[in-house]
Amino acid sequence: MTSILRADLDVGLLTNVRMGAEIATGLAVLTGRRLSMPFEQAIPPAPRSSIPAARQGRPATLLDLLELPVEIVHSDEWELLASERTEVVNWEPVGAAVCVLDPDADLENPQLLDFANGRTRFVTPPVSDAAVIEMQGRLLSFYSYFFHGRPEALRQLHAVLRGVRPRRPYVALGARIASGLGFFNAIHLRRSDLTIGIPAYGEVTPEEVAANLASILPADELLVVCSEVDGRDELFDPIRQRFPQLVFANDLILNDHGNEFFSLPRHEDNALGLVTQELASRAVGFVGTIGSTFTAMIQRDRLLRDPNQRFLFTADFTPDGPTYHDGEFLDIADGAYSWNRINYAMSPDVLAWFREWPEAA
Repeated sequence: MTSILRADLDVGLLTNVRMGAEIATGLAVLTGRRLSMPFEQAIPPAPRSSIPAARQGRPATLLDLLELPVEIVHSDEWELLASERTEVVNWEPVGAAVCVLDPDADLENPQLLDFANGRTRFVTPPVSDAAVIEMQGRLLSFYSYFFHGRPEALRQLHAVLRGVRPRRPYVALGARIASGLGFFNAIHLRRSDLTIGIPAYGEVTPEEVAANLASILPADELLVVCSEVDGRDELFDPIRQRFPQLVFANDLILNDHGNEFFSLPRHEDNALGLVTQELASRAVGFVGTIGSTFTAMIQRDRLLRDPNQRFLFTADFTPDGPTYHDGEFLDIADGAYSWNRINYAMSPDVLAWFREWPEAA
């Protein structure tokens, strides 16, 4: 039996599950182990589904929706390994840790300290002669903010992690819908979850969002809105007034392309989110919601197609500190990494998931 790295699925929806799978894949590759996760476990549904229950079909698992670029251990094999010697590793919260690829790295190196951004816990890929290394806890971090190494080693690792990607049918449908629209811009406006979870976001008015969008995107161009909120909600009225050519991603996918969507191998909430991300990633211009991992994955996909892509956001509800102008958080400080220069006034572990970074390219 070859050695195994075991990790749990994240408790969130698909994007969070994907982030955890990326970190686990990276650790499996770096330790030369096969990857085991509860692949049979369904990804949770959205709290407010846009799809009628009768049409959702079977819940989706990670492997239903994503490809993994590493040898995996299927559930039936994993069940036979309960007696194998296991070493348990727990780095929670993983966002507060830096995984240093070089075990001999100088932990006082100024560039490494810039990367750490105030984090003081440095870990290395776990080494053990145990048959199984079990990573306990959530592995919720963007890999751009977690793995630190020499440039060539990091490039190679990032190239592997880009292989954690949506399966072809979902990519193809998103691409077809985008192609049929022609020239369009897109926004991701995440409202209800963040209003509940982050009080400052509840203070951002629809009028403010609309004004910010009007300063970034041409009003006479087609605008595709990606949101968990029903398109009839008054939240969108100020945006409609400024952008007369407005369509909603859910309507495009579930209605205009409903036959194609409901013919996919999985056609529940997470599949809808995946197709939506593929659609938005092909827009000419894109503006997302800061603090949303769903937005962050779209921005990363766009960045990997064009390393000059800007990271634009509908509003700023972060604590006082950074400079937000025309949808963008500007560099206001020194440092080797974008998170140093933007200088968000928040705990460094939060920045592990709060947004994606140009360093992902």
